[in-house]
Amino acid sequence: MNYLRWLTIFLVLFINSSFDCFSQKKNWFVGTGGHVGFIIPHDQSLKEVSKSNPWGFNLEAGLILTRESAWENCNCFSKMGLAFYYFNYRNPEELGSSYNLMLFGEPYLGFKSRFFMTLRGGMGITYLDKVYDENSNPNNLFYSAPLSFILLANVGFNYKIAPSFTAKVGVNYNHISNGGARQPNKGMNFPTISLGVEKIINDFQFPDYPSKFGLRSKPWQHYLFLGGSRRTIEKDSLYAESAHLNIGLEGGVMRAITNVNAISGGFEFYYNGAQGEQSERNNGSFKPFLFSIMLGHALVFGRFSFTQQIGYYAYKPYDFNDKSFFQRYAVYYQLRNWFSLGFSLKAHGHVADFMDVRVGARW
Repeated sequence: MNYLRWLTIFLVLFINSSFDCFSQKKNWFVGTGGHVGFIIPHDQSLKEVSKSNPWGFNLEAGLILTRESAWENCNCFSKMGLAFYYFNYRNPEELGSSYNLMLFGEPYLGFKSRFFMTLRGGMGITYLDKVYDENSNPNNLFYSAPLSFILLANVGFNYKIAPSFTAKVGVNYNHISNGGARQPNKGMNFPTISLGVEKIINDFQFPDYPSKFGLRSKPWQHYLFLGGSRRTIEKDSLYAESAHLNIGLEGGVMRAITNVNAISGGFEFYYNGAQGEQSERNNGSFKPFLFSIMLGHALVFGRFSFTQQIGYYAYKPYDFNDKSFFQRYAVYYQLRNWFSLGFSLKAHGHVADFMDVRVGARW
């Protein structure tokens, strides 16, 4: 099963599990904004091709979720919507443009005053009209698959210029990758500053609900997740292109430090078939297994959680790179009292390794 199918399944389940939020009285909003930014040259081989300042715009629509069931998802009010983003990388011969469709969630950090902040996380599909080609475009090592993923993190500063109009300034971090499905895939990271406006279609008042979920109600929790993906190793002079399964198990404990923050520690055991293929090509032996020690932080808003972890390779029989540490970023949605669904991104510094889809439990 390829990445786009996994993404489709995740989004369908995510929307279905949030159906009660959408069945509320419809508090619609629409918005637009413009972006300007720069590309991070996170590898020596990317410095020349990174010398441009992307610009773009976004169009979006969605719902402000005000039912009590939506409040319980994050102990806050939030927005959920669909957005189209266009980015021009101002290097038409090598980088071209991207056309992006993203599903996003955006909790309010304060909502009773005219000035308030929001946090946005988004994931979607991107179409890239200029990708790596061994002959015609060898310098674009950012991405090699026209259809790839885009991830977005945003901090928004908002000011109500009228009851139904809000001016928005955003600090955005955008990441494009094919999840390691095809190489080269160093991934493009490009921060942007955005300026925009949002219109609420119908006026409403935020209800007053008590908080019902919180980490301090159960300060010690355990977690266990199974992750899987597929990765393609490109052909070379001796071997044909081949696709391999990556599958792993992560487990550990979390300790609450506030009602929404926790620290975590655990392990990760991974079967990396793509790494095994590389080791067999280079050393003549198939070595696909990795074992790592994990330390991290979790930000938990009710049923949603965002984790950031540092992993140390305690067992790494094949040196596929010179790194001893890696990062793993994951987003989860708790469907039931213990069952969770999500996805994660593994990276070495600013270089994406691969993405996986995850199912598991937190109890």
